Amino acid sequence: MALESFATVVALGDPPLDQLALALAGEFGAVDAEAALERLERLGEEIASVAGGSRDPEAEVEAVRTVLGTRHGFVGDRADYDHPDNSMLDRVLARRTGLPIVLSVVYVEAARRAGITVAGVGLPGHFVVGHFGHVPPLLLDPFAGGTRLEVAGGGEVEPWSAHQTALRMLNNLVGSYQRRHDLSRAIRAAELRLSLPLEDRDRSAFAAELQSLRAILN
Repeated sequence: MALESFATVVALGDPPLDQLALALAGEFGAVDAEAALERLERLGEEIASVAGGSRDPEAEVEAVRTVLGTRHGFVGDRADYDHPDNSMLDRVLARRTGLPIVLSVVYVEAARRAGITVAGVGLPGHFVVGHFGHVPPLLLDPFAGGTRLEVAGGGEVEPWSAHQTALRMLNNLVGSYQRRHDLSRAIRAAELRLSLPLEDRDRSAFAAELQSLRAILN
């Protein structure tokens, strides 16, 4: 299966999150997209089986948590948190560990294949998933093996779009590659950010950061 470029998938307007995340990974190395999508399909089938057709939000999130967190052991990489592999969906699926945001992509996309709608939720310094068919939303923490989570103080949470999610993933990669003195890949991640729909203020800031990185390399 040939991967589209990241910019091509971004241009779809509201791209599928799995396609966008795999296209992002493909900008930094070879990706077996077919194998990654097959893993998501199998996980989705398991979740659907555990849910048993229930449309109760509590039962749905429990099925997602049981399959991904308990049966398959998807959990955060605490030993090498900052490693770029933890930002690549195909590698996170294969290794069953990664950053919170990419583990959340696994949850969102596996659940979608089971007919269950959950969405990524960006919190300060963390990223989780939420089922918004319940008030308040039911939150799971993929980094902690799918444990239930409540927002401190009862604060409001909102579902994130694929574009918002990809931007945070790329922010992580810019920093990760810089800390590893891999300026060429840091520059590539910074370039990819500018293909996303951005507020003018953010576009100016990211363009300035890209220019600074290019100046270091040159």
